[in-house]
Amino acid sequence: MAILRREKEKKTERRLILSIDGGGMRGIIPSWILGRINEELRKKGDRRPLYSHFDLIAGTSTGALIAASMSIPTEGTSLPKEDTEESEVYQERIEGRFFKKTIRTFKGCIIPSADPSSFTTFYIENGARIFPQKSVGAIIGPLFTDKYSGTEYEHFLQGLYGNATMGELMVPTALLSYSSDNGIIFPITSWDTPEFMVWEGARASSAAPLYFPPFSKTYKERKYKLIDGGVAANNPSLVAYALGRKLYPAASEFEILSLSTGAPIYKTHEQLGGGLTGWGKEISRIFQNAELQVADTVLPAISGLKYTRIWSPALDRKIKLDETGKESIRTLLSAAARIYEDNKDAISAWVEMLASSPVSDMVRLRGREESHQPLLP
Repeated sequence: MAILRREKEKKTERRLILSIDGGGMRGIIPSWILGRINEELRKKGDRRPLYSHFDLIAGTSTGALIAASMSIPTEGTSLPKEDTEESEVYQERIEGRFFKKTIRTFKGCIIPSADPSSFTTFYIENGARIFPQKSVGAIIGPLFTDKYSGTEYEHFLQGLYGNATMGELMVPTALLSYSSDNGIIFPITSWDTPEFMVWEGARASSAAPLYFPPFSKTYKERKYKLIDGGVAANNPSLVAYALGRKLYPAASEFEILSLSTGAPIYKTHEQLGGGLTGWGKEISRIFQNAELQVADTVLPAISGLKYTRIWSPALDRKIKLDETGKESIRTLLSAAARIYEDNKDAISAWVEMLASSPVSDMVRLRGREESHQPLLP
């Protein structure tokens, strides 16, 4: 891909990262917020696709579904295309060595992707298809089997994303999963694992234990059993920063916009007993809450990084990832509006920055034409 920033500008190179949490149906919250951000950009006259403002988009589980939808070419998918025209832009790349350097200028168009305003509707209309409450597993519970069918979920994702590969995504994208048999975080990315189908990346990242079976795949002659990335990084911001550092080694500044799914901070005011009877129901909640707090503690302390976390205590109870009822949806929509209002100043600052920033030089362009001109001293 072309590099827009010239060598003399690398000392102040800044990269923008969008990070989206996992949380099943709670994906309604970041979806609603992204729709509002897109609306505010339109009000400022910025009609560029939302993905083209970011240098990296990362998501875990339900956040992976949103991340993939943001920058996938909609042809061959069931995602509604955003109502905007292709935007013509120029990209530059410096080539040559020593005193014989040339600037190659590329002209092309930014391709519209899925409409961000449709992401919330996606959850409302498809939640019951992803989590069918009348299935056998949902009725008897995940005591002897997974709660939902992996095969039916895969068919749904194939219909959603079609035959698009990770390498076809129009901006660097990472979908976080965890290899349970190899004991490693396994980011499925548009640059390192471009052969993965998008639906495979979404399936692996959202294979929540007890809800869906692991996703098995052989990649580069190695077998992987992939499960929900939320077991290691439900807030993918820390991993996204590590990936960004490798992807953009010349960058001196990073900014992360981290969208939560509104999970409340877990606290227990009761004296816990010992053994499984005392810890059984509590330990998983404690682990999940602690993992979320790690990113919020570490990232603000990193030099050259500005971390904006969009969260507030808008949910007074934990909504399970497969709650698809009307009352739960109303609660999530209300929580999304409250979280947006509670963080309005921070979100407005990001909107201003996005509107004034150039298109990411890592955006894939359509119909790129090449011209040449000598490099000026």
